[in-house]
Amino acid sequence: MADFKTAQQKLLERIQDVANSSTDLEQLAYAASGLEKLAGQNFSGPLVNPDIYNIGKPGEQGFGVAAIHDEDLPAGWTKLFGHDDPSSPNYGNVLDTAGSVMVWVPKFHYKIEGNVIFISATAKSGYVLHRAFMDGYERKGVFVDKYSCGNIGGVFASKQGVDPCSTHSDHNPIEGLNNAPANRHGGLYTAVKTRGAGYGLTSIFIYNALGFLAYAHGQAATTSANCAYIDVSPKMPKGNLNNALKDVNDPSVTFTASGYSNCALTGSGAPFAKTTHNGQSSGVADLVGNMWEVASGFTLDQNQTGDTDTPEPTDFLILKESVKISDIADDSATGGAYDPSLYDSLDLTGVVDDDTGWIYLGNELEQVFGFSTNRADQAYRRTSCGIPLQAGVSSSGTTQFGNDGVSKFLRHGLACIVGGTWSYGSAAGVFTLTLYYYRTASDGSVGGRTAYYV
Repeated sequence: MADFKTAQQKLLERIQDVANSSTDLEQLAYAASGLEKLAGQNFSGPLVNPDIYNIGKPGEQGFGVAAIHDEDLPAGWTKLFGHDDPSSPNYGNVLDTAGSVMVWVPKFHYKIEGNVIFISATAKSGYVLHRAFMDGYERKGVFVDKYSCGNIGGVFASKQGVDPCSTHSDHNPIEGLNNAPANRHGGLYTAVKTRGAGYGLTSIFIYNALGFLAYAHGQAATTSANCAYIDVSPKMPKGNLNNALKDVNDPSVTFTASGYSNCALTGSGAPFAKTTHNGQSSGVADLVGNMWEVASGFTLDQNQTGDTDTPEPTDFLILKESVKISDIADDSATGGAYDPSLYDSLDLTGVVDDDTGWIYLGNELEQVFGFSTNRADQAYRRTSCGIPLQAGVSSSGTTQFGNDGVSKFLRHGLACIVGGTWSYGSAAGVFTLTLYYYRTASDGSVGGRTAYYV
C-alpha cells in the first residue's frame, strides 16, 4: 500500500487543479480549506479511511453516497476534487467521458420494521439486498446521474444549469439528440445510449433505493448540517413543486426558470443541499418535482397496439434480476424494454385493481411498505417498485412519507414515471409514481436520467 505522503501529494495535485481552473466559488473555497488541512501535517498514518467506501450511517455526514476504489472507476472517468472526503460537495462524485456528473451509490441492505427503514452496508441477519444492486448479477454499486438530463451537444447529459430534455416537441425534445430518439416516453431507452452502450435508463429500483436512503436519513438526522431538508417537514428532499419555482412546503427553496412553463434548470435549487437525496451537496438532485422521469424495470405486459383484452392487476411485470438494464437498447417488444421474456410476474391485486386514480402513502400507524428477505416473494418485488401495502395508504397520506402518491391505472405498454412535476405540490416526492402513461405518450414535463453499473 502506498504511504500517506503519496495520498497527500494526490490531494495537493487535485487542489492545485481546482485552484488553476475552477470558477466555482464553492470548489475554490473547498480547495483553500484543503490547503489549510495539509499545512503542518506529518507524513505517517493510514492511507485511507475504509468507511468512505460504504453507504455510511443514516443521520451522519456523507451518508447515501461513497467514494469508489480507483480500480473500480471506469476507464477515462475522473473523480471530482473532494471525491474521497465526506465533507466535500463532491464526495462520491465523478465525471464520465461525456463530461456528465454522476454519483456513486454503493450497494446496501435494508430491513423494515413498522415504518422504520434500517440501512446496512453489510448483509446482516434479517436484512435483504436492495433490488437496485442486482443487475445481471450482484453489483458493488451504481453510478446515478446527479441531475436530470439535458441536451449537451447532442448527448443526453447530466449537467447543472441546463434545460432538461422532455419527450415532447414543445420542450427541448429528445429527438434533437445525436441518435434521434422518437419523442415518446419509450424513446428515452434510446436517448440514454448517446452516452454509450454501458448506460441504461435509470430503473424503478434505483429510484426506490434513493427514496429509502432519503427517508432513513431524514428520520435519523438530528442536525441540518448533515441533512439540510429536515428543518421543514416533511423530512424529505425538497423540489420545484408549487408551479412558481419554489418548494410547496419550504418556500425558502427556490429555483431558476428554464424558460418553459414553470420548469427549472437542472440542479438550480437553492439551498442546493435541500434538494438532494442525502440533504448534502454530494447527493443526487432533481428527484422531487420539476420533471417526471421515466423509470425502467417495471411495466404491465407486452401488449402495445391493437390489444382488446382488459389489463389485470396480475399483468404487471418486474425486470428479471438476470437482466442488465444496459442491455435494453430501445422500447421494442423483441429484446427491448417491452419484451416479456425479460420480466418476472408482479401481482398488484389489492393495491392497483382499477383506474381510480390517486392513493397516498401513509395511513395513521399502518406499515406502508412490505418486507421480505426472500427476493422471489411478491412482497419484496412490490416494495422494490415502490408499491405500498394495501393497508398503508389513505386518501391524503401522511407527512412522514411526504404525502407522496401513487396514481393507479392499468395500461398495456405502461411507462412508469416517478417524482412528480413543477405543479404537483405536496403529492410530488421521492416515492411518487404514476401508472397512467403508455410508452407511446409524449409530454413536455417528462424526462429522465441514466445509470451505469461497473
